[in-house]
Amino acid sequence: MKSIFLTGTAGSGKSNLTGILSNWYQQEGKNVITVNLDPGVSNVPYGIDVDIRNYINLQDIMDKYNLGPNGSLILASDLIATKLEQIEEEIDEYNADYVFIDTPGQIELFAYRKSGPYFVKNISNEANVNLFLFDATLVSDPSNFLSIALLASSIKLRLEIPQISILTKKDLITDSQDRILKWADDFSELLDDLKEGGEVYDLTSRMAETVIESNIIDELIPTSTVNNEGIVEVIASISRIIDRGE
Repeated sequence: MKSIFLTGTAGSGKSNLTGILSNWYQQEGKNVITVNLDPGVSNVPYGIDVDIRNYINLQDIMDKYNLGPNGSLILASDLIATKLEQIEEEIDEYNADYVFIDTPGQIELFAYRKSGPYFVKNISNEANVNLFLFDATLVSDPSNFLSIALLASSIKLRLEIPQISILTKKDLITDSQDRILKWADDFSELLDDLKEGGEVYDLTSRMAETVIESNIIDELIPTSTVNNEGIVEVIASISRIIDRGE
């Protein structure tokens, strides 16, 4: 069983990509299941096989602990760890070739609470990979691109598994796609585009140098779930890591 995690900021397209990728593998004759780890999601564009909402109910948490929506989401994310054995058993029953795991929209609830890394380390599998999504509508600004790149670096450190960087919603940024890909390929270009002068520039330039040294973005794959552009390239990257071990 090979596990593909999808992470990224809220609204970056994790659920849409989960649906498209899982459908592609199914059409190729693979035994595929999807796992929803977002206890607060209302609807997703794919059929869920294993759903955290069957184990953790946000409304029950709010009523029992007198919490608001945000507080209940935080507690729910911690409770995932207590349900790990049951979730693993349900996943194992499918005897799947590939498991696509759609993580919470609030990335901090998965990556920076103990439950997320714990889940990644303990899920039964042959190989893991994380797809980190760069929302094109956010990263067309150089400062925002740098912030998300640092977030990607942090997520990789937290989860400790191979990571693929994906640019989503390319259909919405036709005028700035080349510039974004240029930044990903050569961070010195990003430094050139950051506004010079003042404390903000000094800070962002030092941050950019840190990302350059970490070499966190090996390649940024532009995709669109509207017309499925880039999906074949994503699948090829997944295969190189979890099928061929590159």
